[in-house]
Amino acid sequence: MAAAKLLPLAEAGAEVVVVAPHVQPELVASAVVHRRPYFGPQDLAGAFLVVAATADAQVNARVAADAEALATFCVRVDRDTDATAPGSAALAAAVRHGPLTIAVSTGGQAPSLARWLRAELEEAYGPEYGQLAALLGELRRDARVRRHLASLDSEGRRAAWRAIPLPDILRLIRKGSPLDARELALACLSSSSD
Repeated sequence: MAAAKLLPLAEAGAEVVVVAPHVQPELVASAVVHRRPYFGPQDLAGAFLVVAATADAQVNARVAADAEALATFCVRVDRDTDATAPGSAALAAAVRHGPLTIAVSTGGQAPSLARWLRAELEEAYGPEYGQLAALLGELRRDARVRRHLASLDSEGRRAAWRAIPLPDILRLIRKGSPLDARELALACLSSSSD
């Protein structure tokens, strides 16, 4: 549970410090700092966000109370089983594929619903959507595209991006033809004019 909450934070560039007797290998591989085995209030010094993710509700409660005393945001993972568990923050359940992130949050009111919706989104929006987002990002940085779009007014630029047939591009990506997808998108952008 802790790894699922902390890995996205580490991947986003947060400095993550884990206070636990044992640390999951995937957390160690993500350059997460393992400070010490057992929690003490001093572990919260300088923290912006605390995730209380132990299997012990009493420890989670103590972490949350210490965080509250320092006016530090705290996410409690045991809110799923105890709706009265205090916490001052909630993390969105997210699907990540490359540059694409789709997130859902219930504001901590129904974590199991957020997890279910995340699974539904994962099924509906697979890795090919991340590839599509990456392709469009590449095109935005392409010097030829930038020169061409610079010759258009703002409405012309918006129209050029809207002219890209996203469902067709997605079909090509699904077929394993990313170069064809890129060429089609490039052709649509290039054919736009003032």
